[in-house]
Amino acid sequence: MGEEWSILDPEEIGSQDFFTDLLEDLYQRFLEVKEGENATYIPELAKADPDLFGISIMTTEGRIYSIGDTSELFTIQSISKPLVYGMVLEELGEEYVINKIGVEPTGEPFNDIMEPREIQERKYNPMVNAGAIITTSLIKGDTLEEKQEKLFNMFSRYLGRNVNLKESIFWSRKTGDSWNRAIAYMMLNFGLIEGNVEEILDLYFQQCSILVNCQDLALIAAILANKGLNPITGQRTINENYTKNLLSVMFTSGLYDFSGQWAYRVGLPAKSGLSGSIIGVIPNKMGIAVFSPPLGTQNKSVRGVKIFEEISQRFKLHIFKPDYSNNPLNKKKKVISSLFKKQDYLPSFLQHLYDKYLPLQEGKIYVSEPDLVEHDPNCFSICIVTVDGTVYTVGESEKPFLIQSISKVFAYGMALEDHGRDYILTKVEVEPTGDSYNSIIKVEENSKRPYNCMVNTGAIAMTSLIKGKSPAHKLNRLLKMYQRYVGHPVYVDTSAVVSEQNQGDRNWAISYLLRNFGMISGDIKQTLDLYLQQCSAIINCRDLAVMAATLANQGINPITDQSAINPEYVKDLLSVMFTCGMYDFAGEWCYKVGFPAKSGVGGGILGVVPGVMGIGVFSPPLDKRGNSIRGIKVCEELSQQFQLHIFQPLN
Repeated sequence: MGEEWSILDPEEIGSQDFFTDLLEDLYQRFLEVKEGENATYIPELAKADPDLFGISIMTTEGRIYSIGDTSELFTIQSISKPLVYGMVLEELGEEYVINKIGVEPTGEPFNDIMEPREIQERKYNPMVNAGAIITTSLIKGDTLEEKQEKLFNMFSRYLGRNVNLKESIFWSRKTGDSWNRAIAYMMLNFGLIEGNVEEILDLYFQQCSILVNCQDLALIAAILANKGLNPITGQRTINENYTKNLLSVMFTSGLYDFSGQWAYRVGLPAKSGLSGSIIGVIPNKMGIAVFSPPLGTQNKSVRGVKIFEEISQRFKLHIFKPDYSNNPLNKKKKVISSLFKKQDYLPSFLQHLYDKYLPLQEGKIYVSEPDLVEHDPNCFSICIVTVDGTVYTVGESEKPFLIQSISKVFAYGMALEDHGRDYILTKVEVEPTGDSYNSIIKVEENSKRPYNCMVNTGAIAMTSLIKGKSPAHKLNRLLKMYQRYVGHPVYVDTSAVVSEQNQGDRNWAISYLLRNFGMISGDIKQTLDLYLQQCSAIINCRDLAVMAATLANQGINPITDQSAINPEYVKDLLSVMFTCGMYDFAGEWCYKVGFPAKSGVGGGILGVVPGVMGIGVFSPPLDKRGNSIRGIKVCEELSQQFQLHIFQPLN
């Protein structure tokens, strides 16, 4: 496996004119796009020339390539948010900041007024206005002037020059932005803002009103790609240990209620702004910026989205693209693999984790009805299967349990193979919601599609799409699919199915609402029966790790060498797992653990380190979100020990 994205290396391309030719091609192709309108949220932004258009690329070596209006100044707007967030992380530390500002995607617009319950449970992030205003309030300083100086100095380190404000934008917001003022006072009401609200709003409006151009934004993105080092000045802009935090929250939340679609289609950390700009980060390689004021739905640059989609698809830049040979994470993968090959290193570490967390006695075990099955809270196992088929286990790895919601990943893959990506996206979205797994229903406002297939609403819709001549034929196809992943026949626990059928009023309600919106059709009972059967498949921890390793191995079971899924769809599964797989803990999982995963109320957690290994953990006691408590702690330690976070700089 190569260590670089060879298709983006000028030396391998044969000419450094490659980037110039690429930008010329993109510029000419998308120049004629006339969709969208300038932002009217801030009156001054509506006055911008809609024909302005520029693209800039900066490599981590400091080479800059630009075309179009890349010197035209505009206000940075929301692209300031990750930079200010990085500054307060450095000042206050991750633990303090995350207690103030959550990292969960909201599935809502950037300026959403949040419900009190969502605020109390920290169901927001620093990329939306509510979280960003709190972030700004955390800037240290005895006076407003001292905080302003600290803020401007931080931006100067990123841009390599002194910064200026666009006063008209600042005053427009200071005197007329009642919406953000309402958000700020609501956050003050819940004790989340520190300091004088009006001064904090001044500081927030100033950070959004800083003047930049497209080349400046490409530099900012290149700094984040370069582990926090400015490739022009050589100056340390942010501690490299915090770059993964910024990239994680940009990946899951950087484009607001389009973040899931972005992660699915483009697959790069990014941030958009109302001025019409988007920055994207290719870790270890480069930063890309596009500026074009007309915005489409969900307030992002129309040309910007189209250009990033084109670049990602053409050069296979998606972070979970099955063609791992061009992935810059391969250097890390080689280091991890070499650690695993050290005799007894991994087995001894797994034993350490087992011994450390076995005494943990927190959590509640999920039961569909009392006395159906005896669950031992001390049952605990960890299993790792590498892509070369090596198996490491500790604990009761052969203990059977129900796959439960982990089945959603594999049913989704089956529906993709049955119908294709484009059709499936017309039925179920890929947006994280920040809601619990069994929320009664949440659908996209205009289309009525469920937000994603990792929560029950979307999973039921997805199950209804599985092809088959009869209910028995559909079930047989599901069981054969499971067999390809685990390498042996899989059976359904009939008593569990009957129990869930008798306790399933919530799923009936979800199903009728889906049919009301035209998202499912036909016999609801047959769909629900199949859904409950897929969730009641019996597996063990070793099976779970083999299934995960199959996804890590581009859809090929590393034990049997049998193809379980078309590799074209592996990226889709990993993307949705990464942003939605842990329900209303998905954002924090991405932030702290940083590899695709899926949990189930049976007590299992499946984790995938693409190109390296699959992880399975089984422990029935669950937290309030329905995730295995021991499972989360094990995966957090594995991620830290082996630097498995997808955006963790390699040390």
